[in-house]
Amino acid sequence: MNTQLLNETIQKTMSEWNIPGAAVAVIEDGIEFIHGFGIREVGKPGLVNTDTVFAIGSTTKAFTSALVGMLVDEGKLGWDDPVIRHLPDFELYDPWITQNVTVRDLLCHRLGLERAQRLYYHQGYTQRDLMHRMKYLRPTAQFRTRFQYANQQYGVAGLLIEAVSGQTWDDFITKRLFQPLGMSRSVSGYDRITDFSNVASPHTIPDETYPAGVRFLGEPAAIPWYKLSGEPAGSIHTSANDLARWLRVLLANGAPTLKPQSFNEITSPQMVMQDLMNSELAPLYALQPGTHFWTYGLGWWVMDYHGEKVLMHGGQMPGFNSAVAFFPERKVGLAVALNTHQTLAHASLFYAIADILLEKTGRVWSSEFKMVAQAYMAEVKGEVDKIMTGKEQISLSDSKLASYAGEFSNDLFGNILVTIHGSQVKMAYGNLQAILEPYQADTFIAHWNLKGLQDDTMISFSPNTGLLTLVNDRAIYTRVK
Repeated sequence: MNTQLLNETIQKTMSEWNIPGAAVAVIEDGIEFIHGFGIREVGKPGLVNTDTVFAIGSTTKAFTSALVGMLVDEGKLGWDDPVIRHLPDFELYDPWITQNVTVRDLLCHRLGLERAQRLYYHQGYTQRDLMHRMKYLRPTAQFRTRFQYANQQYGVAGLLIEAVSGQTWDDFITKRLFQPLGMSRSVSGYDRITDFSNVASPHTIPDETYPAGVRFLGEPAAIPWYKLSGEPAGSIHTSANDLARWLRVLLANGAPTLKPQSFNEITSPQMVMQDLMNSELAPLYALQPGTHFWTYGLGWWVMDYHGEKVLMHGGQMPGFNSAVAFFPERKVGLAVALNTHQTLAHASLFYAIADILLEKTGRVWSSEFKMVAQAYMAEVKGEVDKIMTGKEQISLSDSKLASYAGEFSNDLFGNILVTIHGSQVKMAYGNLQAILEPYQADTFIAHWNLKGLQDDTMISFSPNTGLLTLVNDRAIYTRVK
């Protein structure tokens, strides 16, 4: 293992992307490189070390799949069990599909439903609330015909774990994975962190030159925690040392956690990826990185790189990004966690570290991903600037403002409350709040309070009919008060 090159590559990438801190674990043939880099919070002296805790977002999904695999090994669950066998209150828009959705369907994202990510910004819904709202998700593809990534399905998997084990997902992962593996710096969510003395702070880029969703480059600033907990799709918080412990399990074909048959099921292709340029892997696919097939297993992307099988998953949680990957035949693995919200540095480090381990040269991944980021930033900014040219100067009377106020409801998303404060229109959705800026007649731009995290969105009122439309969500709300 070329530790000097690893150090140089990681530090150079962090500098080029303005990443405050990173936790990194790399294993090659039993040799381990486990390090913390940078600082826990911008403007403060605390350094990242191998025990510093980071949020790792959707790389949590592989842990949840492993938990399901453990229950399969014990004969308590089957990959192809209908979900309703264990969760009778599970329901989708179509009765036949409801009856036939299996555990496998959940874990490989093939339900054919819209994503409805805004549900997670409400922060008032339990996992069971989210599951019950799934019956209102609109179909966007035929059942089992397309890969369509969505977090709700892993929430249902967490409820399945609870139904058959008698323990919540949080308790099950703590007692059956973290504790036996010695992952003492790992917790299932923010609410289980008991010691904040060595925890990385979340960061985003506050410069509003670019929309929040594409602020890949710029100077980061610390932001308040988005307190995600109990989320089987993405709420694990962990450290470099503990990620190394997880990598050891993966490189041992799941031992001692899983039987070989279950580990093989989890790490085998289940769905072929289609329309990659409109998927979560678009930045990777755009650079054509020597990959011939792109598929999804159960909590992992399964693909090849330089002709070798690799399993990988990225993760994002507000203020953080991560990537975990391993080459099962090479017995090499890597994990990277960064305390910055919007970046492609984690993808860059995945390829750069993989190249070092595979002894491949010739591509400067940080520079290439920066070019992708800059192009996408310019494209999205151009689209937003074009929209803003249609903004009109509007003066709203008191009576007109009053016509917008009220409580509005949507079957899927729940209730929104619109209130008037002087000449200002405000909107609340659970813990998420927005100030509405007039755009055109009865149409506003919502500036959400999650600065640097949540893009502005378009809101349209129809006072005569009592309807409110969140344009970006394609969601219509009806006045109830």
